[in-house]
Amino acid sequence: MSSIFAPLSDAMLADPHAVYARLRAEDPVHRHERLAAWVLTRHDDCTRVLKDPGTFGSDPRALGKPIPEQVLSVQTLDPPEHTAVRHRFVDAIRRQELAGWAEGVARAAEELVDRLDGVVDFVAQVAEPLALRAVCALYGVPVPDDHERLRSASRTLVLGMDSGLAPERREPSLAAREAINAMIDRWRGAAGPVGVLAAVPPDGPVLRNSLRAVFDAGYSTTANLLGNAVAWLLGDGRCRGADLAALDGRGVEELIRLTGPVQVVSRHCKADVVLRGRRLARGDVVVVVLAGANRDPEVFPDPDTADFTRNPNPHLGLGRGTHSCFGGHLGRQVLLALLHALGRVTRLEPAGAPVQRPTATQRGLDHLPVLVVR
Repeated sequence: MSSIFAPLSDAMLADPHAVYARLRAEDPVHRHERLAAWVLTRHDDCTRVLKDPGTFGSDPRALGKPIPEQVLSVQTLDPPEHTAVRHRFVDAIRRQELAGWAEGVARAAEELVDRLDGVVDFVAQVAEPLALRAVCALYGVPVPDDHERLRSASRTLVLGMDSGLAPERREPSLAAREAINAMIDRWRGAAGPVGVLAAVPPDGPVLRNSLRAVFDAGYSTTANLLGNAVAWLLGDGRCRGADLAALDGRGVEELIRLTGPVQVVSRHCKADVVLRGRRLARGDVVVVVLAGANRDPEVFPDPDTADFTRNPNPHLGLGRGTHSCFGGHLGRQVLLALLHALGRVTRLEPAGAPVQRPTATQRGLDHLPVLVVR
């Protein structure tokens, strides 16, 4: 079939899931000529790729392909280099007093929710500030005064994740990465003796970039998750405060399955391989559509409907295998804290159309107008 995978089209920005469903059913190993890549949408294929870094690598340098220094980080390395950097961050997080961190996140969520009155922009007034407070506390730094500058740079960085489809986004995104690196360098002087920033010195470009990548995942990816989840709950008519406060870990997993912001990740074939009868050559790019896998009816009964008791729930919203999100448990905690804080209001109602961010790799909202009923 000619490619129907056009992630930056108006139709797919509004709702990509009809396209994912068609690809799953008709062409689950789909050749996309413009991207020069294979697009995978079934859960078993996506899981296989994510769990086999020996065949499907993240570091294009292993195939002789260049990568800009600003992009080189824990997210783009293969084992064993990736393993060493990942362990630095995992160990740094484990050394934090996470019970106290979680209590602080819960208080921050309650403070932000308690300020809401009437019609608000949920993204600007809750999702982004809560994610920022949470990741700054984890890094051991004060919340920066120049939030708008950080927000703008982070947005530009995320836009650049789609530079394969929009090449004009590439250079601004590289500059935004360096701008956030410089911000974090400045924050180091105000950092406390504990926190990820104190535990991981920027010894070389990989660690410096990894500090930025992990920070921005805690900020932009978490904020997008919070906004996406509330937008979905509003659209499904499930925004009574008491019902939100009653959601538990299973509800959080289901919201990540349905609304997780990371739509796709890419890998590079390090050897020739066959998937569903299609021959992928060494050097080929593979686009793993996590959001498509997360609604595969062969794995998730009634996949487009929320089941807050779903168990098991083997979604790929936080990845799988070597590059699974090592801060995923923290993102879950932030979402759960927000849901419980929203139990302090009677209900939320839509107050206008959400404004979708024009991004495909990481799906999120620029604005979410909400009426808060006390």
